[in-house]
Amino acid sequence: MEKSICPICMGELKVIGSRKRKMIDTGGETVRLVVRRLRCMNENCRRIHHELPDVVVPYKMHTAATFEKIIANDFQDTPAEESTIARIRKWFIDRADALVGGLLSIYTAHFQSSGIGPSDLPGSILGRIHFFVENSSGWLKRLVRILVNNNRWVHTRLA
Repeated sequence: MEKSICPICMGELKVIGSRKRKMIDTGGETVRLVVRRLRCMNENCRRIHHELPDVVVPYKMHTAATFEKIIANDFQDTPAEESTIARIRKWFIDRADALVGGLLSIYTAHFQSSGIGPSDLPGSILGRIHFFVENSSGWLKRLVRILVNNNRWVHTRLA
C-alpha cells in the first residue's frame, strides 16, 4: 500500500481515525461519506488532513459535477435552489483569480523554463483554468486535486 504524504512538509501521514461528512449528489440525494483523518508524523508539522474523494469540493456540500454545471450556466437538472446556485456562482467568481494564480504558480514551479505568464493565458477566467486542466467533464475535480495536493487550496473557513 502506498504511503500518504503531507502536502505541507512532505512528511509521512498516519491514519488517526475517521469522520462522517454529508454530500448532496447530482441527483439531489444526501450521501453520507466516511472520511479518513490523517496526521503528519513530522514533529515540526503534526497537521491533520482529511482524505476527500475527488467528487467533493472542500468545505462544500454539493459535488464537483454540480458546481461545474452551475459555473457553466447549465441549471437544468441541477439539485440546488436558486439561492444555492447564486452562492456557488459567487463562490467561484470570488475565488477564480486565486485559483488561476495557484495553478500558474504550480505550473511555473514545475516548468520553470516554460516562460508562460499571465499575459500568455486566455482572457476569460474559465479559459485560463481550462488552459491548465482541460475543458472536459471533471475539470473542477482536476483543479481541486492539483491545488489541494500542492497546498494551494484557498479557503475561508474562519470568515
